[in-house]
Amino acid sequence: MANPKVAAHGTVVLQGLEKALKNMDDIKNTYTTLSELHSEELQVDPGNFQLLADCLTMVIAKRMRIEFTPDIQAAWQKFLSVVISALRRQYH
Repeated sequence: MANPKVAAHGTVVLQGLEKALKNMDDIKNTYTTLSELHSEELQVDPGNFQLLADCLTMVIAKRMRIEFTPDIQAAWQKFLSVVISALRRQYH
């Protein structure tokens, strides 16, 4: 959090997840431009998407504690797997 660029990107990532939540029926098409940006311009290793998803899951589990039930965890991870798939879509 000491690095303002990292904090700003964290906000962007969370806004991206919010966008996915608002477009649950069409996440893949919603993320087309974002996928192209990450694959072609930024050249992000697609494995990093899963690493970030795992980190987010751990942070949420720690904050929610016992309220992060197995059912909630399963739904969250299923959502993130669709997001990751959408982000990886434009990779060749």
